Amino acid sequence: MPRIAVYSILMFISALILVSCGSGDGSSVPNGTAQIDVDSETSYIGIGVGQLSYYDGAHATADLVYESEFRTSDWGYDVGADSNGAPTKDFQMIFCSKRLSAGTYKLVFTGQAVLGVSASAENPSGEHAYIQNQQYSTTTNTTTADLVIPSVIYDNAWINFSNTRRTAASTFSDGVTQLHLWRPGYPVDGSVIFTREFIAAMQKFHIIRGMELVSANGNDTVTWSQRPSMRHLAVPANGKGQPWELLILLANTTDKDLWINVPTCADDDYLKKLAQLVRYGSDGLYPYTSVQAHPVYPPLNPKLRLYVEYGNELWNSGPGFQGFGWSLALADLARQNLNHPINYDNAASNDRYLAHRRWIAYRSSQISLMFRSVFGDALMMSRVRPILASQVGDANIYLSEGLKWAEGFYGKTRTAEPFNAMVRKVSDIWWGGGGAAYYDSLTPPDDISEVTMSAYFEGLPNKQFAKDIATDAIWTRGYGLKSVAYEGGPGPGGSALGSIGGSRELSATYNADPRMKSRMLEAHRMYQENGGQMLVYYVYSGSEPWSFVNGLIPSLVSDSNTTKLQAIDTIRTQHNAVATLGYALPATIWLHDLNSSVIMNSGGGWGYDSTAYRLSPRSDTTDGEFALIPVRSERQQTYSFFVSTYDAPAGSKLEMLIDGIAVGVWQLEYSNNGQLQLSTPLNIALTSGLHIIRIRSSQGVVWIKELRSTIS
Repeated sequence: MPRIAVYSILMFISALILVSCGSGDGSSVPNGTAQIDVDSETSYIGIGVGQLSYYDGAHATADLVYESEFRTSDWGYDVGADSNGAPTKDFQMIFCSKRLSAGTYKLVFTGQAVLGVSASAENPSGEHAYIQNQQYSTTTNTTTADLVIPSVIYDNAWINFSNTRRTAASTFSDGVTQLHLWRPGYPVDGSVIFTREFIAAMQKFHIIRGMELVSANGNDTVTWSQRPSMRHLAVPANGKGQPWELLILLANTTDKDLWINVPTCADDDYLKKLAQLVRYGSDGLYPYTSVQAHPVYPPLNPKLRLYVEYGNELWNSGPGFQGFGWSLALADLARQNLNHPINYDNAASNDRYLAHRRWIAYRSSQISLMFRSVFGDALMMSRVRPILASQVGDANIYLSEGLKWAEGFYGKTRTAEPFNAMVRKVSDIWWGGGGAAYYDSLTPPDDISEVTMSAYFEGLPNKQFAKDIATDAIWTRGYGLKSVAYEGGPGPGGSALGSIGGSRELSATYNADPRMKSRMLEAHRMYQENGGQMLVYYVYSGSEPWSFVNGLIPSLVSDSNTTKLQAIDTIRTQHNAVATLGYALPATIWLHDLNSSVIMNSGGGWGYDSTAYRLSPRSDTTDGEFALIPVRSERQQTYSFFVSTYDAPAGSKLEMLIDGIAVGVWQLEYSNNGQLQLSTPLNIALTSGLHIIRIRSSQGVVWIKELRSTIS
């Protein structure tokens, strides 16, 4: 048997780094958030932000209209909104439902109206809010007024607009336009979008995920013309989320990397325009197609990274997650086409749920390729980082089936339908992937007795959390991706379907308990020890089980010092935990060790008294069988790897991949009659840390028992 050449992962990775450092914008590698990245010594973390609203308690914008909602006088929703969301009839603007600071708020709008305000003072003896200094300019058709709130208000508060006149020539109630309501202490020219306190809260994180801001779960947008533009007033009532430009402004203002969620049903033209908007900015309606000296709305700062995800939790069939049904319907259409990429091996046409898993990966890959066409190859995976998000712990095999499909379809050129013009690795399509990183306790938070609360925190997080994180890390890192949690964190009293088991006050009490901080630190450590690399927490302000703001006493400004945010302060600055997942090298790894973290791809089987696993070669119509084996190297080191096998046919070959990169092939000698043979070595250089070895057959059916390693 010929001697196997030495393969060096270090050399290969170095070459990849040199290739990826270029920038089509003339900039170097992105250095947003002070150059903290997934491979830094300290944690690289994110936060989800909710849709701006009058009830979320985030106090995010200087102009309260961004957070307000228009209603009719009888609290209906049909205000006759025009294409920009401006009412075309008399209306009410709800601007608060929790607490709001005292002060003088500046009201400005185009048109005329008789104004009134309804707001309850938190202090029963407090003076009621009122309107003063109302003035109308006939020259500009503009009304200005002061909304005076003498003392803190709480509960629903609104301004009533009656006898409205859009223009000086209007003869009936036809609404107003260009409406603004500025908080005290902020300029009224639109130069400041976000409040100082909200910016300070966002500074605690490195990434902002805008899933809820763009209403990813209920956003049925198909074409670009359906999306809300920056001219839209108030919170859009059509479920299509808030403008992309607003999210980009937030990232630029806070100097944080940005995570976007592409609407589930968006067509290809939408994808292209979204990529162009992020790269070049827009005029408020349409994106530019090249760099502009003075864009009306700027692009994402070139030094900031961009994460791109398809929809949100498209596996989730629970209430409110409409993307599941939409993507399932799209998958049903695709599987009827035998020439569609999800059917490249004829496996999905009669299996709608396999088709669904593959469709999610397929559409996500198409989004990645569209952004590549706009940003260019040099910025992909360095600045633009597509994500394959899935159900946690590879539940219902959304993650593994997506990865295997992508490798199978893109792994070779295809000159007949379904076409594939270029061979791509999975890591050419996605930068990272994985499920959520939520954790809970075996003791439910049913009450606030000390016995229950002590038991709850003692068991937070439970052991299943570590297993789920490890599973996702092995699959993603085994294909060369980063192990990423798109959402995560504690959620006392919440459920996977978004419901609340206990009361909101109960959830808020657990989140405010000082013990929550230490348990969050422990959970983040556990996440990293089990191979997790980047966690985006959910959510800054939202439902009480997951919210990072104070749900017991709503703040008058954006919270920045709650118990959960104190935990983030520590997590952000402490050194990453060292991975403990997998086997410390050198080692002899028996693949059927039930206490191990080894994952065997389904389809094979155990034989030889359950000591060995069958590996069949993959083809265009089968995944083949393979093993995913997590290993750890304490230092940069070259190892000799051997496999022990049973009954290898003549010419059998086993291929070894590490972190998604093919590094060598074992050419096995013929054996039969149940004789165990040990291969010749593959000599591999590894960097320190966690690596995932994948072993698969490239020729012949082989029964593999062990992977052995020695120091070369």
